[in-house]
Amino acid sequence: MAAAIRTPSSTSSLGWPWRRLSMLVPIAAGMGCAPHEHAVPENAIKVGAVLPFTGKEAAIGRNLEQALLLAVKDVNAAGGVRGRPLHLVTRDSNSGSERGLQALLELLYLEKVEYLVGPEENELANEIVPDVKALDVLNLLPGYSAPAMKRGGTRGAWVRLAPSPAAIGCAMARQAIAEGAETANAIVAQDDYNSSLAAEFNAQFVHLGGHALPSVTISASASSYTAQIAQVLDYEADRTLLIAYPATASLVATEWTIRNRRGAFTLSPMLRADAFLVNTPFGALDGFEGLSPSLSLTSECDSGTENGPVACSRDNARAFSDHFAARWEGDRPFPAAHFYYDAVVLLAMALEQELANGNDAPTAPELHDAIRELGRKDAEPAHWAQLAPAFEAISGGEPRRYVGAAAEYDFDEFGIANHVVFDTWSIEGGAFVDTGHLMASCPRHL
Repeated sequence: MAAAIRTPSSTSSLGWPWRRLSMLVPIAAGMGCAPHEHAVPENAIKVGAVLPFTGKEAAIGRNLEQALLLAVKDVNAAGGVRGRPLHLVTRDSNSGSERGLQALLELLYLEKVEYLVGPEENELANEIVPDVKALDVLNLLPGYSAPAMKRGGTRGAWVRLAPSPAAIGCAMARQAIAEGAETANAIVAQDDYNSSLAAEFNAQFVHLGGHALPSVTISASASSYTAQIAQVLDYEADRTLLIAYPATASLVATEWTIRNRRGAFTLSPMLRADAFLVNTPFGALDGFEGLSPSLSLTSECDSGTENGPVACSRDNARAFSDHFAARWEGDRPFPAAHFYYDAVVLLAMALEQELANGNDAPTAPELHDAIRELGRKDAEPAHWAQLAPAFEAISGGEPRRYVGAAAEYDFDEFGIANHVVFDTWSIEGGAFVDTGHLMASCPRHL
């Protein structure tokens, strides 16, 4: 007999969903399924995803979708969730526009998905918080810039897979201190994620003994940043962070190059992107350094190092990259794609686990807790490349710890994954060059 899994609940008694539905009525007739979508298989579990297929972040959308489709294929090949297949329903976020919000609301209210992956854009994720709670949706956030939702309650839940601004700010602060920086400031694009990252860096840098000098906030829509560049560099900080998205950062770097090239920038994780390099004068950024979330598993790094450089292998990430390339005719996954793959597998395992515990209709908070259980250190590992035996064990009531394409997950009480391993890199000859790995952890509340 097929497992029940709860079906979308009625929203007739809830004012907020009906107000949202009224917004969708004028556009519903003109919005069908995406052109590439197939009919939903009978008895399928729908997983919604909103991805940037158009707009300023369009370069990553298709790659992230490929990761989600691969995860759906792998879970279904392993038997699905008690025999029920997963089915992916995608929409275009338009990189965070009003049109993207409408597409996102269509997923929630017209497609009635209860499990949502994304959005990548911070603004959209914050906009739908009331909808996630009203509809009791489980929202999985694999994106680097997605917000860290520290929310509880009995309806709606969030799980963040990628490192939080706090974790990245910690790592950047430790890297700066280790390299002898005594003072630091930043040019920060006006955005929740970028502002949070800058604040976390400053807090940890000061905690570690550094002195934070005044930073400068810039608007992503400005036509020039010459004055702000001069202002921030006049402080002559040992370290100036450039915390912005590629399009904005490219203009900052270009104007810095045209001027007198005073100082040097340390680059945020979002700037390890080809879109940043190709829109900056060739060679202008040679010698600049950056730091990004690592795809090395914690178990692939030498033990005994709490903070500082560490030797790590990357066999797991290479194996996933090969698996991805074999499915997509040689295409390789972007780093973020590893986290998107894991989002689907974690959801499927959590559903399987709840069914094994006799819960045929788990709520979003119950699934949130089930995903946290998949990070327990005392359980046997369940590897992404061996899903069939993993699902069999979970179905039999045996606890498992998920070893994913991106990480061995350890979630805090809010469902935010803890990360302590990061990759360091520089720009040389107009290209990104890996320089090593860094282990970094900091006090969680300063």
